[in-house]
Amino acid sequence: MIGLVQNLQKGRNSKEIGFENEKRYSLSDHIAFDQFLLAIERNLLLHVTTGLNMTVVGLTMFRFFSRHRNDLYAGIGMMFFVIALLIVLKGIGDYIRMKKVLKRIPPGVKEPEAKEI
Repeated sequence: MIGLVQNLQKGRNSKEIGFENEKRYSLSDHIAFDQFLLAIERNLLLHVTTGLNMTVVGLTMFRFFSRHRNDLYAGIGMMFFVIALLIVLKGIGDYIRMKKVLKRIPPGVKEPEAKEI
């Protein structure tokens, strides 16, 4: 599954790398795709959590340790705010980029076939 996504990131389409719509995919292919989706979402949540933690550290430095606005701690606190914003924006950018790549995966991988009982 990772090889498929890496090839799609390089700009190759699914037929160039050997995936065709008529091919049947196994249960392990579907599980791998679901795990990959969950990993992308978990990565986004980790970026947001790290950004929030950096914001708390910046607020603490700015509010409790600085005496006035030109203090070193105030500058460090503001720097943490900017770093937190950059981390969150990077996480959102990665998530959007990977979702665009995943849209190019053939439909047979995305949706398992319904089996009759």
